[in-house]
Amino acid sequence: MTAMVGVVGLIGLPVVPVPAGLLGIAPIQPSLPGEIDPIPRQPFSTAAPGTAGAATFGSPVIITGDDTGEPGIDIAQDGTIYVNAPAGFLSSLPGSASFVYRSTDGGATWVKTPAGLRGLFPGGGDSDLSLDPETGKIYMTDLWLGSATVSFSTDQGESWIANPLEGTVVQDRQWISTPGGGTVYHLTHQIPAGLVVSKSVDGGVSFLLRTVAATPADQMGCICPPGTLISERGIGLLGLGDKVGFVYATSTGGVRFARSTSGGLLFTNRDVSPPSSADTTQAFPVVANAGGGHLVAVWMEIEGDRSRVRFADSTDWGSTWSPPRTLVDAGASVYPWIAAKGSKVAVSLYNTDATGTPGTVPEDARWFESYLESTDGGATFSGLQIVDPTPVKSGPICTEGTGCSGNRELLDFQSLALDGDNRANLVWTRSIDNQSDTELRFARQQ
Repeated sequence: MTAMVGVVGLIGLPVVPVPAGLLGIAPIQPSLPGEIDPIPRQPFSTAAPGTAGAATFGSPVIITGDDTGEPGIDIAQDGTIYVNAPAGFLSSLPGSASFVYRSTDGGATWVKTPAGLRGLFPGGGDSDLSLDPETGKIYMTDLWLGSATVSFSTDQGESWIANPLEGTVVQDRQWISTPGGGTVYHLTHQIPAGLVVSKSVDGGVSFLLRTVAATPADQMGCICPPGTLISERGIGLLGLGDKVGFVYATSTGGVRFARSTSGGLLFTNRDVSPPSSADTTQAFPVVANAGGGHLVAVWMEIEGDRSRVRFADSTDWGSTWSPPRTLVDAGASVYPWIAAKGSKVAVSLYNTDATGTPGTVPEDARWFESYLESTDGGATFSGLQIVDPTPVKSGPICTEGTGCSGNRELLDFQSLALDGDNRANLVWTRSIDNQSDTELRFARQQ
């Protein structure tokens, strides 16, 4: 498969995929399926959830009883915690702004921030936040399929400047990331072009630069939304030295990473996990930046009647990746997330001790918000532990998106972030009636 990169274009101009070979980019030789790590490492724990040797978490806090799901979490340098979640696609008209909750006391109490100008525009489909690492300025994207409403706030979400037309038309599952300095990157699945990264150099007011970072061919034919987006500030005018990247699944059982070291002008696509007999498309792969060129990624694989959580890392900002390793294969798992800073790597997920895939476990299966971590950069991991003794849900979890007829009230992920003291802060959805009555919960590592 020829690696592809995108050539940047302005709004209204086409973006043309170009074979990587024409730009002198050598294709990566993928690892063989089942290849083991030649560097000796202690084995990862694949035990069922427990408490032996576990990290300590405070009592879970209910953030809100709003019937929402898939919460995202971001933590500002001053310790302010933000959680965002979708309100429901065009749930109210003319505006349908997704939710942003804020805590200034370490997650003990929460307030819902006002929608402000966001409330005048469509949204509610999918949401994501990113914070300027120095100023704490909030950038937000809110999906409404025709495009996304992008907005920003400089007063902790009390007021917003909003633009209902991010610029990429006919889009799905978007993510946003800022390295700071007024530069913002926006990733979305644009049909039919592929996975498109847009760039703002005016503090989120407009996103005029646009690049097809991964085509359907790069996805091996998968018409699938991307996993998460990361960015790192570099040297150069208009963010031209920034590093930008994201993970995505392929239709051939693999996971790939699209990376740019030119501020989103050009992208190359690298294998994180080579093609396999597994299905990697039923949950978003997630990537995190630990700093110093060290990236880490997790994803879910379905193979036969089992699910497992896999891990790989890179020490050269995604140019090459370690062979994938299994983190969790006990019971059934779904929707893993990862965060990293320095030598700490934190992973959260939903797990049950029942055997099967998320969609085939028995009706009496109980799912729990669960956690494991590494303090040596991912060389070894602790055992899997239950964070909250209250089950998230019972029975199957549907991972087929809008194709689900039920069992999708958790939506498509839970998440975590590391704070300034390197403590894991987790947010997840709990289903109260196993149908549509949900609440968002939070717990912080002590």
